[in-house]
Amino acid sequence: MRSVTAILQKIFTAQFYIQNTGFFLVLFYLMFGVVDSGSLLPYHRGLMLGFLGNTVFLLLVLALWTLYALKCTGFVMKVLQSQGYEFLYPTMGSMDKNKRLRAWLLVHNAIYLPVWLYAGTAMVVGFRYQYHGAAVCILLFNIAMAVWPVALYDRKLFQPDTFFFTGYLQRWLNRHFTKPPVLYFLYELFTQFPRRILSAKIISAVVLWLTFFLMHQGDYFDLRGLQLGVMVSVLLHLQLLTHHRAFDDTWLNFMENLPISTFRHYIRMAAIYLMMWIPEMVMISVNAYTKTSPLSLLMVFAMALSLLMFFRSLLYFPKMNNELHVRYVLLTCFVVLFMVLGHNEWLAILLLQTLSAIVFFAKYRKYEPHIEP
Repeated sequence: MRSVTAILQKIFTAQFYIQNTGFFLVLFYLMFGVVDSGSLLPYHRGLMLGFLGNTVFLLLVLALWTLYALKCTGFVMKVLQSQGYEFLYPTMGSMDKNKRLRAWLLVHNAIYLPVWLYAGTAMVVGFRYQYHGAAVCILLFNIAMAVWPVALYDRKLFQPDTFFFTGYLQRWLNRHFTKPPVLYFLYELFTQFPRRILSAKIISAVVLWLTFFLMHQGDYFDLRGLQLGVMVSVLLHLQLLTHHRAFDDTWLNFMENLPISTFRHYIRMAAIYLMMWIPEMVMISVNAYTKTSPLSLLMVFAMALSLLMFFRSLLYFPKMNNELHVRYVLLTCFVVLFMVLGHNEWLAILLLQTLSAIVFFAKYRKYEPHIEP
């Protein structure tokens, strides 16, 4: 049982946290980075007392935890549907039912753990400050979120055609629409991984809203502050970039052999990330068009696009795993941040675009998916 659990944790838990590194970096920034260390405990205690004592606020928090639970459930279901994991069906299907359910329970709660930690702390605060009803509600809610997906996972083992509702959406779209190559990956995200892109976009919007809110509270507008928020927003998309490589490796490797120039492939990559970042561009334009010039807004958008394209191009290097990719991404952000603070934004954009093009044109035709030994 212990060895089976260890294998399942590597397949599901480890990969979940690796693929969602950007999401958790931004979440950590929102929860702990926006408040100075001396006010951190009073801030979170006040936040917990706020939703413990307000029904509407509590329902909003429960809705956010539900979205995270759906994200966890969707991830496990997608892994079970992914190529290369077919061995899980006969392996787990032959286990004793009670042992199998315990294994699923451990897997799901390992990736649901962040909510358990925060909710558990909130329950302790609730019982201490006499909010017994809200604390019990949180306990029962999280027990439900920790248990119901287990039945879905177990059903999937014996009914492999069980989908997490997005499979039906994909089948309907396939019957009614013909899409150009530039939309292949975005179509994949919206049909197969809607919770992934939805969570990325929601937290990205929160980061940008928080950036504008802090500047509004200080009664100032700083373009460099906006660009810092944009960099954090781009970091949130790291999981989508990693998924883009996996999608290309699995489904689009045939395109390298088509009579299409490398330049057109490069333009396709730029168009993908330009369309992906349209919601953020709209939000920034609405909040900043009266506070800065159109050229400055163009610079902010170009910076975001350049970072996305460079981070994606890095994934064309052989043996570039997720851990190594995150290191290069953080190093790049560190360098770009100092260039932004020194008002060298256009130079940073030029360097990022030049390096992206060099890496892409040198590696695209030679790239082969790397398999870890």
